[in-house]
Amino acid sequence: MAENFYTEPSKLLPVTDEVDVLVVGGGPSGVPAAVGAAREGARTMIVEHLGSFGGMWTNGLVITLAGFNSWLRPYERVVKGVTEEWIIEAEKLNGVENNRSWVLSSDPEVMKLVADRMLVEAGVKCLLHSWVADVIVDNNVLKGVIVENVEGRSVILAKCIVDCTGNGDVFSRSGEAHHISNELQPMTLPFFLADFQKNCDLDYEDELVVPMGPEPGYLDEYLLKTYTSRRRDVDIDRELLNKASKAGRLPTFGGPWFGGLRTSYPWVNTTRLYGSAINAEDLTAAEIQGRDNVYKIVDFYRNNCKGFEKAWVMKTASTMGIRETRRLDGVLTLTGQDIHNSTKFEDSIALGVWPIDVHPPKGHVGMHKMYVPLPYHIPYRTMLPQKVDNLIVAGRCISADREAMGSVRVGATCGAIGHAAGIAAAQSSLNNTAPRNLDVAVLQQKIKAQKGLIDI
Repeated sequence: MAENFYTEPSKLLPVTDEVDVLVVGGGPSGVPAAVGAAREGARTMIVEHLGSFGGMWTNGLVITLAGFNSWLRPYERVVKGVTEEWIIEAEKLNGVENNRSWVLSSDPEVMKLVADRMLVEAGVKCLLHSWVADVIVDNNVLKGVIVENVEGRSVILAKCIVDCTGNGDVFSRSGEAHHISNELQPMTLPFFLADFQKNCDLDYEDELVVPMGPEPGYLDEYLLKTYTSRRRDVDIDRELLNKASKAGRLPTFGGPWFGGLRTSYPWVNTTRLYGSAINAEDLTAAEIQGRDNVYKIVDFYRNNCKGFEKAWVMKTASTMGIRETRRLDGVLTLTGQDIHNSTKFEDSIALGVWPIDVHPPKGHVGMHKMYVPLPYHIPYRTMLPQKVDNLIVAGRCISADREAMGSVRVGATCGAIGHAAGIAAAQSSLNNTAPRNLDVAVLQQKIKAQKGLIDI
């Protein structure tokens, strides 16, 4: 044993599975990726480290599903395919809104159930409670991964692997180049309240659209305060909160933004926790501080805000909400300027529409500036590493600069990217062609055949 290091003895690991497509990460990008690949006829497996699928949409309690619809008149839907199927099936169980609203409130338990059913019906092999501990790379070709779970360590081999971890765990372990911002956007721990009493004249709006557009632009102060919370029937004095936070009587917060399908049980997105979610100590500290902050915030609401007098914390998210970690340095980098300019790309495989939404650094509370774009193209090249083959990257860790990532990071957009990645991985594995050598025109036709949108 050298000082501060330990040499782990080598041992033979069992190869438990060999598949065409392996999807690592079972969140909003991973589920559509796996279903899309399986529907192309690829033997597909999905590995998730938590105990259910859905990621931020379920375990992270990000229940206001973002990125399906444009904020601008005429409020077009820009994400369809498998990701839209997810909410269509959930709607049948009264578990999600499905309309033109800028976000769609959902029931995370229903979203979990529907994800399970979609994966099973597509014939995807599912493995929960399993971490990808390492990767197997030979001459810059990704051959498989090493997973760790209650049974120990084992190997899964695959012809093509899709990194849907959000944090870029697979591409970073493969030695692929990537970026990490000096100061990351804050994490958040969403929560549900119980026994809230209606406190304003507005009723719950079945469909909430922003009176803006069709021209793109920045949200003005009125729109920021009036329309960026899905539940306008939950009123709160934001100026009171801002003053309390500056006086040290309230933890640092964002928004607050309210959502949820049930009148007396609003969902709250407001905590702001700083640190790196790819640092275990930082993430642990954020989880602990986040739960403490939730109770301090709710205690302040109870004592100072009408309608919250009897409210109590019904549930906090089972994992931290993460906005930003690693970003791939891919074959092409999508930029904020591309989004401002609605740049057209011949290799578009999905559409984005969420505002450029970069949460501010420490010291800021309340709302923050957002630019609302027209629907824009997301090119296939943003998903391709420069060096490693047999790997496709999907979700918020694709190759995008920080401003562009502030838009593509939301769930429905990640789902559209994941769906395209799964189809691409299937085509790569079934045709023995490296992902970077695929015929993009054929890929686009395959995406359209599965009802995905690549243009509008």
